[in-house]
Amino acid sequence: MKNLICYLNGKYVPLSQAQISILDIGLLRGLSIFDFLRCYNGRLFLPDFHFQRFHNSAKAVGLKIPLSDEAIKKIILQLLAKNKLKEATAKIFLTGGESPDGLSFNLKTPTFFIIVSPAPAYPKSLFEKGAKLITHNHQREKAVAKTSNYLTLLSLKKQKEKSGALEILYTSNGLILEGATSNFFLIKNKVLITAKNNVLLGTRRRLILQLAKNKFKVEERPVKISELKNCDEAFICSTTRNIVPIVKIDNLKIGNGRVGPVTKELMELIQKKIKKDCY
Repeated sequence: MKNLICYLNGKYVPLSQAQISILDIGLLRGLSIFDFLRCYNGRLFLPDFHFQRFHNSAKAVGLKIPLSDEAIKKIILQLLAKNKLKEATAKIFLTGGESPDGLSFNLKTPTFFIIVSPAPAYPKSLFEKGAKLITHNHQREKAVAKTSNYLTLLSLKKQKEKSGALEILYTSNGLILEGATSNFFLIKNKVLITAKNNVLLGTRRRLILQLAKNKFKVEERPVKISELKNCDEAFICSTTRNIVPIVKIDNLKIGNGRVGPVTKELMELIQKKIKKDCY
């Protein structure tokens, strides 16, 4: 990882030598956003989805992106070439930059960097047998923005690992919101149901809604925790994992405890889309 080349404020530098000021307001106060892309075969997958969300995040927290989408895309492709990576992830990161007092910042001098890394590998069993979630009462601040604030997730890391869960499922006021790093869907009578408000609208969520619209009924609405007891299937979706079937939430078995047919079909549709766009 340390030998990789990254992009920082206009320069390509070794990751091990990349430095930002300890007065950076992203470090001091958490004023920072990011987006996270998957690259297949040296090509960016769904770049327009990610750039649009990056703009939405910047607007939500009052930051200004210093480069155009096309310029950012070129930098990512250059980084893939420099690091000789084809199956990779790319993280685009923006902060308010150096702050003289820890409370103010200059929109004209942000900190902007991009890191590419080898794509993570997941065991086949995760997708063939499904995974477990545990719930936690929490609604993210600025939920519409993809910020670097993962305090709740990190504070629950040991609890998650001890329970054998893959992910934390955030709930609030009797409603299911989102996974700590994912969006959540449940399926009842072949109807896809997912929250729309007070969640980050993920790029895979958006893709799934597009792929599903001609095959299944879709409902974007408040999702009650009580609906889990009678749902047929459930899954989470994220950039690196695409779709992961969920067969257990806390101590509740979802459906028959096995990966369901609708989830399987959606997983196949995503793989076809990746193959079409990137190979």
